[in-house]
Amino acid sequence: MSAALNLGNTTSAIAHVPRLRYVVVPPRAQPGFRVSAMEGLQRDQKSIPSRFLYDEVGSALFEAITCLTEYYPTRKERSILRREAANIVAAVGKKLDIVEFGSGSAEKTRLLIDAALVGQKTLRFTPIDISQAALQASAINLLNEHPGLDVVAIAAEYRDALQTLPTPTNPRLLLFLGGNIGNFTPEDAASFLSGIAAQMRPEDRLLVGIDLVKEPAIIELAYNDPAGVTSAFNKNLLSRVNKELGGSFDLDCFDHRAVYVEDAQKIEMRLVSRGEQWVRIEGLKGSLRFRKGEYIHTEDSHKYSLERFGSLASSAGLDLVERWTDEDKWFALTLLRKS
Repeated sequence: MSAALNLGNTTSAIAHVPRLRYVVVPPRAQPGFRVSAMEGLQRDQKSIPSRFLYDEVGSALFEAITCLTEYYPTRKERSILRREAANIVAAVGKKLDIVEFGSGSAEKTRLLIDAALVGQKTLRFTPIDISQAALQASAINLLNEHPGLDVVAIAAEYRDALQTLPTPTNPRLLLFLGGNIGNFTPEDAASFLSGIAAQMRPEDRLLVGIDLVKEPAIIELAYNDPAGVTSAFNKNLLSRVNKELGGSFDLDCFDHRAVYVEDAQKIEMRLVSRGEQWVRIEGLKGSLRFRKGEYIHTEDSHKYSLERFGSLASSAGLDLVERWTDEDKWFALTLLRKS
């Protein structure tokens, strides 16, 4: 048995790992953290785009969130995959490739990888993630665990990766798990799914995890855990402003709060000012004023009914093939094909 790979987090080292191709896709011409944060914090409704939650620290904190008892989406989705992984793989074909958008640690994906390797000796897995640290660690772990696996790891945002996917040799099972489709506005979700549909062939399938509409108290507790892990995840944005933009945010002067907006069927994550305060950021003329109760909007998480998501998928050029839910019907996996 060969020794386990352990090459740290350096891109130069990971480039020489057997059975691994590592691709870094430069982001499209869109505002980076400095421009986005500075602009967002000067609006009437202060905001910072949610994609900036997932730096190295934020990605690690999110992985910790997925282990919390209160955060049901991971637990419910995992239960569906444990029960249905073989059926999901069989719905694609006897031999397939797997591609995952937002792979993170790929912990749940292992269930699908294991199911696929029962029927085929080798498997190509293409994980895509914005966090290079998470992507590299996951790729090494997967290669250590699965001798039949080849990995093409793509460090990129979702849309940027679409044009960089390896040429398929088998039918593909494309994954977008965790209910992450809910972080898009419905309009952006349709646009993103349309982009995936444009890359799909008739034999490809897309598996999307969706967090279903349910009792608001259950949803709110998942984003306001008593241990404060989600609070640390959210406040990490303020730490980034302090470290990267010369900010003077006192994290103790802000509360994390996640509120379910019933009309929009979504959770809004907010950083709420505990009192009247002023915050200085290098490069800004003057300081930012925060009134008591004023908040920075950091993330949305939309919840769907199966009917509403079916309509969204249809508008993106995708047809529903199959769907599976957990026993409580809190979460669903939907298998889609190109119309």
